[in-house]
Amino acid sequence: MRITLEDVAYRLLPRLEPGRALAHGEWLTLVSVAEVLLDGSPHEAPSDRVADNVERFLIAGRSRRAWRVRLLLELVQWLPVIDFGSRFTVLPREMRRRLIEEKWIRDRRHLWRVCAKVRDLVVLGAYGDARAGALTGYVPVPLRPRFKHLSRPPASEVA
Repeated sequence: MRITLEDVAYRLLPRLEPGRALAHGEWLTLVSVAEVLLDGSPHEAPSDRVADNVERFLIAGRSRRAWRVRLLLELVQWLPVIDFGSRFTVLPREMRRRLIEEKWIRDRRHLWRVCAKVRDLVVLGAYGDARAGALTGYVPVPLRPRFKHLSRPPASEVA
């Protein structure tokens, strides 16, 4: 029998509540990252809504690789214990900002480089929010003039 990283991850990661893609601690980690990364951005989506948007995306996509997102969030939560003496979500906001600037942006070595990938999730959650499009000028593809004439077949016809 071959044991994969996915097998180990499912044994180590916290159990999920029904209908959830992220455990509560993972969701809080994403909220804490979003608070720092989105400070001063032009959108109005609060950080908890950003985390909800990411979770909704994971649920809708039914990705078999969502466990990788969960592992990433656990790494972001626990890796700061080594250099900063505390979990990411417990650090004060300014300390979280310093960690991101020093380790994710400037240093970018080893596991810190992996942690920096969480920025993509925050961008997905922030700009995937309906209110963000209006503030940034983003027009969803189906509403763009050159695509308005196209229609998508019903799901029953695609299969």
